[in-house]
Amino acid sequence: MVQTTVMHRSFHLQLLPMKAAAQQVINVEVVEYTHGQQILYQQSLMSLGADTALPELCDEKDVTIAILEGCGNLTLNQESIPLEPGRFIFIPAQMPHTLQSYTSLVFLLCRSESHAGLQDTAWAITL
Repeated sequence: MVQTTVMHRSFHLQLLPMKAAAQQVINVEVVEYTHGQQILYQQSLMSLGADTALPELCDEKDVTIAILEGCGNLTLNQESIPLEPGRFIFIPAQMPHTLQSYTSLVFLLCRSESHAGLQDTAWAITL
C-alpha cells in the first residue's frame, strides 16, 4: 500500500534556483517527515560548487545519494567512489565518509532512520 499526502498549498519545485559558486554549498530541503521531535526522513537537493571539499561526515541516519549532474569523488571506508550522473550510493548510519566536487555537483540527499538488524553495508550503482 502506498501512502499519499495531499498538500493544501501551492507547490512548485525549481530544482536549483541558483548554481553554487566555487567552494560554496547550497542545501534546499524538499521533504521532511517527523514524529514528535524526531526526524524520521529528509530529502534535500544539494549543489556544491567546483572544488568543494566537505569535511569527514558520520551521519546518525542512513544516507542515500543520487547524483544528478557534475562529477566528484566520495571516499568511503578508504575506498574512492567516482561521482557522476546516474550514480546512486547508500551509506549506512555511522559510516565515516568525505565528499569532493571537481565540477559543480548536484545531488539528491535522502536521510532516513536506520533499522537494527538490516545489513549495514554501503553500496553504489550506476544507472
